[in-house]
Amino acid sequence: MTPEAPFPDERAKRVWSLGFYSEIAPNFLGMAAHLVEAAEISATDTVLDVGCGTGNAAITAARRGASVTGFDIVPKMLDEARENARIADVEDVAWREGTATDLPFEDDAFDVTLSCLGHMFAEPPDVAGRELLRVTQPGGRIAFTSWVPEGPVPAMGAVLADYLPPDPDTPEPPYLWADPDVVRERLDDGVGDLSFETGTILTPVLSPAHYWEKAITESGIFIVALDAINEADHPSLREEMIETIEHFFVGSQNAIPMRYRLTKATVN
Repeated sequence: MTPEAPFPDERAKRVWSLGFYSEIAPNFLGMAAHLVEAAEISATDTVLDVGCGTGNAAITAARRGASVTGFDIVPKMLDEARENARIADVEDVAWREGTATDLPFEDDAFDVTLSCLGHMFAEPPDVAGRELLRVTQPGGRIAFTSWVPEGPVPAMGAVLADYLPPDPDTPEPPYLWADPDVVRERLDDGVGDLSFETGTILTPVLSPAHYWEKAITESGIFIVALDAINEADHPSLREEMIETIEHFFVGSQNAIPMRYRLTKATVN
């Protein structure tokens, strides 16, 4: 008998509790700063950071004097965020646990709602989008980032898909949150002044093989995927994955450029 698939929230908790996200998160600090700057965060704002992870965007917003709540589904992430806030000498950030598809806040509770690669993984995505709008007051801003579909992580995901057993419950690709047409459809008439821009961060690695090794030891997504693949297929998967990563690796910088799209809108 096939075991019943875990609920999306249970799956998300397991995935993001594995590995060492704290080793990955510093690579995204520049993106978090870009997001906070684009959202024009000021000291008069109340801010919610959905899927705050280890606190990159929440702490950046709090350093501008905003009243910030960092929100994540994984307690381990919140513990690391609290420690990062302490190290950054940032106080008064409220850290809350829960799911992005059922935010435990009143309607119109925040001036600004952010998500730096966080809400993009929530299932189902249309519900996550509605929740971003619901908790943001009219005239307030929402802003979020997502990996572009043509980037290295989606390319690696496509390789994994060829090795993974069929799964009728596979969710929609999270990278669709970087597709302007999909974003317009999901946010519908709930926003105005919808705008998009792209940015790039660099992930420092010594080689494509180095990046693959870091992925399968630090990233819960890849750890879970590898565990579901027949061990006999691991060598061929590694070879194909390294070949895929090679297309993105820049040897002159010992890094992989990772493009993301930043979406910003005003809530109606």
